[in-house]
Amino acid sequence: MRSRKSKIVISIKLYIITALAGNDDVKRDLVKTGLVPIIVSLLRRHSGNPTTAASMLKCISALSLREAAHGRAFLEHGAADVVVECLAAHADRADVQKNGCWAVRNMVARYREHNAKLLELGIEAVLQRAYDKFADQFGFDIKSALRDLDCDVKFDEQWKGRGVQLEQ
Repeated sequence: MRSRKSKIVISIKLYIITALAGNDDVKRDLVKTGLVPIIVSLLRRHSGNPTTAASMLKCISALSLREAAHGRAFLEHGAADVVVECLAAHADRADVQKNGCWAVRNMVARYREHNAKLLELGIEAVLQRAYDKFADQFGFDIKSALRDLDCDVKFDEQWKGRGVQLEQ
């Protein structure tokens, strides 16, 4: 019972942190408090629970969005290993895969120095498997993560602009 209650409390706190991270100033203050190593540690500890893992990955995504220093902090505190582990362990869970690819993308989008580490851990193959399974639901997000990891990705051309002449 205590373990279940503990996971519920963690999930509530993660939802609050994720919501607060929507404000860039608050996000910076949250990270300054030393939250990054705590979140990585919690993800490592609870990576076997797909619901909790999905919430933590979403939190990492929110905290590292548009913040190169935050993405770097997560990667330097070992988030790469545990994120790849979570994605591989919960390959059938759409929420884990989607939040995980967002977390990867946001961590590396403005800080590509750790791409090699993630690629060494096998993130490309993990994301490709996720794409094979969930392409119709959030394939663009997976391709975006692969693009920001400097992997070869072919995006579908949404609009070709043919057949219309513009008047001059």
